[in-house]
Amino acid sequence: MDLSGSFSRASDLSGDEGGLRGTDVELPAPVAPRDPFAGQREWSLGEREERIVVALAEAVAPAGHGLPGGGTATLERLRKFMRGNSVDFQVAYRALLWMVELSTVPTKGRPFTRLPREERERFLDAWTDAESQASRQALRAALTPLKYAHFDDATMFEQVGCRYQTERLEHEERPRWLSQVTDGRELGDASAPEHELEAEVVVIGTGAGGAAAAYELARRGHAVLMLEEGDYHRRGAFNGRAPDMTKLLYRERGVTIAWGNVGIPVWTGRMVGGTTAINSGTCYRTPGHVLADWQSSFGLTDLGESSLAPYYERVEAMLQVTAAERELLGGVGRVVERGARRLGLLHHGPLRRNAPDCDGQGICAFGCPTGAKRSTDVSYVPAALERGAQLLTAAKVDKVVIEAGVARGVVGTLRNGRRFSVKATAVVVAGGTFMTPLLLRASGLRSKWLGKNLSIHPATKVIALFDEPIDMSRGIPQGYAIEDLAADGIMLEGGSTPLDVTAVAVPWVGTRFMEVMAKYKQLATFGMMIKDTARGSVRRGPGGKPLIAYDTNREDVARMQRGVVKLVELFQAADARRVFPFVAGAHEITSRAKLEALRARRLRPGDVETTAFHPLGTCRLGADPRESVIGPDHEAHEVQNLYVMDGSAIPSSLGVNPQLTIMALALRASERLSERLGGG
Repeated sequence: MDLSGSFSRASDLSGDEGGLRGTDVELPAPVAPRDPFAGQREWSLGEREERIVVALAEAVAPAGHGLPGGGTATLERLRKFMRGNSVDFQVAYRALLWMVELSTVPTKGRPFTRLPREERERFLDAWTDAESQASRQALRAALTPLKYAHFDDATMFEQVGCRYQTERLEHEERPRWLSQVTDGRELGDASAPEHELEAEVVVIGTGAGGAAAAYELARRGHAVLMLEEGDYHRRGAFNGRAPDMTKLLYRERGVTIAWGNVGIPVWTGRMVGGTTAINSGTCYRTPGHVLADWQSSFGLTDLGESSLAPYYERVEAMLQVTAAERELLGGVGRVVERGARRLGLLHHGPLRRNAPDCDGQGICAFGCPTGAKRSTDVSYVPAALERGAQLLTAAKVDKVVIEAGVARGVVGTLRNGRRFSVKATAVVVAGGTFMTPLLLRASGLRSKWLGKNLSIHPATKVIALFDEPIDMSRGIPQGYAIEDLAADGIMLEGGSTPLDVTAVAVPWVGTRFMEVMAKYKQLATFGMMIKDTARGSVRRGPGGKPLIAYDTNREDVARMQRGVVKLVELFQAADARRVFPFVAGAHEITSRAKLEALRARRLRPGDVETTAFHPLGTCRLGADPRESVIGPDHEAHEVQNLYVMDGSAIPSSLGVNPQLTIMALALRASERLSERLGGG
């Protein structure tokens, strides 16, 4: 079995738990870690645009608060930040700079750069509290790269007493299974129009669903070829720097937005391991009431708690799921537990996670520097390779080949620009909730539910300032949870962030912004997410990118509001000196009266700073082809031998982190696929 030709079935089986098998030819070793942005031109700005950046930096981050102030150094770091971002992003940001420059003309009679620094600061400070949420979001878009750039400074981290970056691992172990990983840049003959491959099962994507499916099928003796659009970034590629790792590991370099009545960032991964490599390692089973709803609403009678339990148990064993160790919960866990106890909450404690050897370095979302987190790049993918599977990276699938209603393989494009094709008996699509429906649509599927039914778990956070040391740079970022409101679709979960990410999260500017950031080691962040009732959609946008539409409804805004109020109460009970919910018109709660005023308000979509995680549902499971895209065994209603095994298959919003469920369903579906193929 090798990628220079074809293979149809694994051979030389060695049992379920170990040993290479089915490898007839040893592939070339993968290339060493490379600078992914090497050769890209520096971001070019005109002289006037440079002045805008400097003037903006001076107003956003004034000097004199114990931290370096903004200025020409910020401009140079912004150039570094922009390197590697898309041309579209760079062009859009230049437009935002001009928006700021001209915004003062109607009221001040002069452009932004010609105002005194103090007047610039006051103008921006008023803008952060603008009545229009569109105006506030435009300013956030202009400030986010600038804040990232300004705080991307080793001396800044040193001054607040935090580590700037992790040490890169210089010499990584090279396990034997790496010989079965091929970089798509290195594959293909320039003289050949297309590189032809063959497998029994081709699996598209290596995230939660694809990796678990590949493992289960390889374990059962099938010849499996995994295809991954991203790269295989191992520990040597991780440096712990949020700006660098966001560009390296995230889809669209971290700029994936759901557009609607609110613009909501939704983060997903683009690498071997998918989003499992950039999540916080939280592991929940789907609640029983959600599964009961699937049974009654979608005819999924086999998906009850008892029937899924064996699959969950297998996933939890593979990921070594266990409760977070208390000594690694850090200062945030300490004060949150204190507040929860004082409020009389009953259901709270350390989260169950897939990181048994975690040492609490606080950067789970930017590549685990120790390999402790059992994301699929260090669990299911290596296990699949050990059992004979092959992996081709930097390989984007453009279309599933369908003949007479049967999937026969895929065609795609390698990162080197060459074409490739794979003939296969079965095709498993696991590209994620955003990309899978686009691929199926491009392949000819026409279900009315394809790309619809999108849920995204909207989320926000509250930050509090304490007199005692907290130090969010140490400890598990999401190690503690409060489940007292879970029945109402509200989960309170940790969300600690590094210095530069915290700077972006705080929507302020000027003196009050820098005063808070100078006290970073006394700040505590705790997050929340909701089981959303709103639904969105995804379709193909310019350049083949996902165009995501999602309108937040009033019911979900009310849930967000209730969760924010509870977090404010929690921090106040824990003796916080200042509490910042960052709700429009209520950026700081300083008294009981202000808290009650926040509770009584009728918030609008966009009044709460919102991000989102866990997109689900765009190719949903169901027994009725009129109401779903794929059947109970994950096979497409329209096409035989075409399976979907990722978050897009999840029928509804879960209200909890979904990775365990995606993996459990993938194991179950792969088991059934194997039976159809005649596997062991």
